[in-house]
Amino acid sequence: MEHGLRSLLTRKEGTTNRNPLFWIMTVFAMIGLAVSAYLAYLSSTPPASCPIGDFGILSCNEVLWSEYSHFFGISVALLGLGWFVIIMGLIALAWRNRRFVIGIVVWSLLGAFGVAAFVYTELFLLRSICPLCTIAHLCGLAILILSIAAARSTR
Repeated sequence: MEHGLRSLLTRKEGTTNRNPLFWIMTVFAMIGLAVSAYLAYLSSTPPASCPIGDFGILSCNEVLWSEYSHFFGISVALLGLGWFVIIMGLIALAWRNRRFVIGIVVWSLLGAFGVAAFVYTELFLLRSICPLCTIAHLCGLAILILSIAAARSTR
């Protein structure tokens, strides 16, 4: 078993570590991870804690403290943080073995469905947009686009 796992993770010829798309995905993942960590922190502090404040339709507080801010009792911000932790792991694996690129694509597609549901909630149910959430959403969508391009280039 150990040998099988080692061979799965070892570098193969044609590895993707020199592909600039992986550098860019890593940067977007780190930004998304940092923003999501901050949002997770904010979601655990008093409602008036967001430094962005409330500016009409732009309001982190309105979104972070809404009735939709938890999914089955778990903070949506914490779910976003978990998503970025997993994508960082998948990107790290794909650096070593290009077979993991498909994992990035699949995980990013799942994330895109979550983003679509959350943006729908922001726009049509809350009528308020969290700028920090939007940064995390854009990072996730950028990773999806870049991972598709990376998958096409590693064929």
